[in-house]
Amino acid sequence: MQMSIGVLDERAVDRAMEPHVPAMVDCFERAGDARRYLSGQVVLRFVVEASGSVSDIHVIKNELGNYPVERCLIDAGRRIVFPRPEGNRRTDFEYSLRFRSTGEMRVLNWNGDDVANRVASTNDFSSCGTLGPQRVEAIAYVEPAGTIGSVGFVSQGPINPDAASCAEEQMYKLRIADGRPNVVLRTVFPLVIASQRPGKGKRSRHH
Repeated sequence: MQMSIGVLDERAVDRAMEPHVPAMVDCFERAGDARRYLSGQVVLRFVVEASGSVSDIHVIKNELGNYPVERCLIDAGRRIVFPRPEGNRRTDFEYSLRFRSTGEMRVLNWNGDDVANRVASTNDFSSCGTLGPQRVEAIAYVEPAGTIGSVGFVSQGPINPDAASCAEEQMYKLRIADGRPNVVLRTVFPLVIASQRPGKGKRSRHH
């Protein structure tokens, strides 16, 4: 019986990943001042072809919420070459990294209806186009002044980088009335309306 999907040994994945992990950890530098409060796990799904090359990477879990870091992780991951999967067929697996903030600012989870409603009603977002074929959620952090300090995205499928960069740029223009002194508010919400409008094996590391 022929396997319909290839298999990669967990140890082989670790050996291939090991030289690239420092570069992936360094991606956190892209968050800039937001490192004062950003922390959490990012789970990447690697799609590996029969040749061992990476054909796609998706951010399928995202507790961090910073698009420059997410793009950096994807770019670094695409450069990795794995051994040929057993069965000579495409396979996929999940790999996670966890990042820690400097702890300078306290973060509270917030329902964020204000942010979601502003995104849904702002025409500027419609020009960004479709973010992806599957549900895309935004992770946004509202700093004490009421401005968005960091934005990230997560989806079980691919995310259009141009549309995501556009949505990120528009998000930073928003001003939220609910900013609170000395606290950063974290909210997660689906970008359903904005993204539908037409427009021009698991491993874990702690760091």
